[in-house]
Amino acid sequence: MNNIDYNEKHISVLLEELVDSIEIFKNKKNIVVDCTLGMWWHASKMIEKMNPGDTFIWFDADIRNLKLAKQRLEEVNKDNKVELLLINSNFVNLKEELVNRWITEITWIYYDLWLSSLHIDEADRWFSFREDGPLDMRFDATSWKPASFIVNVYRKEQLVDIFKNYWEESQAEAVAKVICNTRKKDKFETTWDLVNAINEVTSHPKVKTRIFQALRIETNRELDFAETSMNDAITLLATWWKIFVISFHSLEDRLVKQVFKRESRDCICDDLMCSCHHKKTLKILTKKPILPTDEEIKMNSRSRSAKARLAEKI
Repeated sequence: MNNIDYNEKHISVLLEELVDSIEIFKNKKNIVVDCTLGMWWHASKMIEKMNPGDTFIWFDADIRNLKLAKQRLEEVNKDNKVELLLINSNFVNLKEELVNRWITEITWIYYDLWLSSLHIDEADRWFSFREDGPLDMRFDATSWKPASFIVNVYRKEQLVDIFKNYWEESQAEAVAKVICNTRKKDKFETTWDLVNAINEVTSHPKVKTRIFQALRIETNRELDFAETSMNDAITLLATWWKIFVISFHSLEDRLVKQVFKRESRDCICDDLMCSCHHKKTLKILTKKPILPTDEEIKMNSRSRSAKARLAEKI
């Protein structure tokens, strides 16, 4: 593993905007859930803001992230002011994991849907093509199948759909064709195996980035899991408390917008006479998404595509 100073490497996006949006009340026990702990900066600021006796819960499917973050958060919470509950699980399991711990109501919940810089910058974290490493891409290395399974097994049409639907990649057809031809001779095992195949179509780094990110989304079922988790989060939220979601991809932002819009309406069916009996559960607090400042973008170019949306349970 590379020697990386994680305090220097990972910069949490929209940190002040998130922390400022969350009100911590004195007359009620605050139960705050961080669904994507990553490298702890959002969490550290939240714990500093919370009251003695409050509970802070964090989820991360990546056990290594959790172990690193645990050290940092215990330093921040060295006087045990806040009860810390670490859950090594994907946020799709939010409701099950909380109910199993007798937690049926929460006061704040937030998501940072981007992977941490730790994942991007180290080859042994499987997400980048800058160095050679296993073609894995799972946040939880014990779950389902790695990205190599998708590349080696999925039909050409399935690969084209992934590359087009997740990143609207114009070279999707050509890349999928090369992948299918290449795997007839040798199976894909490493990131550079895939890079070499893409290079047969184009050497443009943006195409490689889009192909890799599309595979990561499919490998971790990110969009499906995010929607399931947000729906469960809304049911768990106490009335007048809030959900904050930071996304980095147009499909993610569209999904968040759709979930918030659906839950802010009394009817979600197209019937002339409503038959769905849906009742609105949210009030949208951000008509337009919160964006990073020019100063933040200068400090952290990866924040450029970030968008945040905030809603309140009613």
